[in-house]
Amino acid sequence: MPFRIERNDITLVHSDAIVNTANPQPTIGSGTDSAVYTAAGAEQLLEARKAIGKIPRGQARHTPAYNLSRNGVQHIIHTVGITYKDGRQGEVDILRGCYRNSLRLARMLGCSTVAIPFLATGNYRFPKELAFQVAIEEISGFLMESEDDAEMDVILVVYDQDSLLISKRLFSDIESFIDQNYIQENQSALLGQQLHDTEWSKRLVAAHTKPQEVNPPATPPITEPGPASAQEPAGRSAQTKAKILQNISVKEFLQQEVEQMNFQNLLQKLIADRNQPNKTIYKKAKINGKFFSKIISVPDYIPGKDTVMALGLALELSMEAYEDFLTRAGYSLIPAEKRDMVIKYCVLHRIYNLIEVNCILFSCGQPLFVCKD
Repeated sequence: MPFRIERNDITLVHSDAIVNTANPQPTIGSGTDSAVYTAAGAEQLLEARKAIGKIPRGQARHTPAYNLSRNGVQHIIHTVGITYKDGRQGEVDILRGCYRNSLRLARMLGCSTVAIPFLATGNYRFPKELAFQVAIEEISGFLMESEDDAEMDVILVVYDQDSLLISKRLFSDIESFIDQNYIQENQSALLGQQLHDTEWSKRLVAAHTKPQEVNPPATPPITEPGPASAQEPAGRSAQTKAKILQNISVKEFLQQEVEQMNFQNLLQKLIADRNQPNKTIYKKAKINGKFFSKIISVPDYIPGKDTVMALGLALELSMEAYEDFLTRAGYSLIPAEKRDMVIKYCVLHRIYNLIEVNCILFSCGQPLFVCKD
């Protein structure tokens, strides 16, 4: 998975490059900027920043990592944002530039991993929902634009769960949805247990009750047979079914079932129906081409549940089609599993972007997608 969220101090993250929210002038700022200077070695890093000079807002420049090399960091990428005022001063475009230019610079530097903080929600005072949407769109676009499968892993670094709270209303809606499904599931389970207990009680009573003589059933009345034409269809149907069951072996029966429920065939058909190349789908699912080729070409191979769910999101299936897609691979969404219900909520509300879904999972305290061979 080329994207993950890590709850950490960015100066402690192990990555080829880290992104610093820098001051446009070569001076030490506050917050993340101050922490990065302290961890890297303020004096030497400041000298490198002075050599770069002023950084335009929305742009990115890089310096050596100095003392941060102990974490495997090779480069510090400095990007400069802008304080949010009213949204009419080009703030959003500048924030997009911060993400886009930082990620592209990391790729140009040959990094295999880059750690980037959730930008502009601190001193720059961006509305959290807007900043979140920009981050999702820019990271998603970056990961889709690479021409090969040697993708760079992007780590979105946050201090805590609340740092990525997408929307209080959305979070509340998800929690209500999960609670409702959980209640329904438990009510069904309770009803099933009550029915089981009732049946068991009846059997206990019957076992300890003296059997009574039962009158034989009355002889059914003799009726005249109807016209032959009225009797034949049912007879032919029964005979046909019996003949089919007699003539088919267990192996043939299983083969027919496999062909009807073949996950690989359904996946290929759904991609063809959308008139999209395979690459678009597997990139949206955040899996690499080699793994996708295995899924498509190896007979009877079924990937893990996370991979199947990710492919279903990439295909942007309706809820009914999504559940059928999972069933073909032998999986299902379990109402008692909170994580499954978050994903179900996303499908019902047409939230298909896997990075956004991962952020929602993170905000709900659930494990992120892990699609692996």
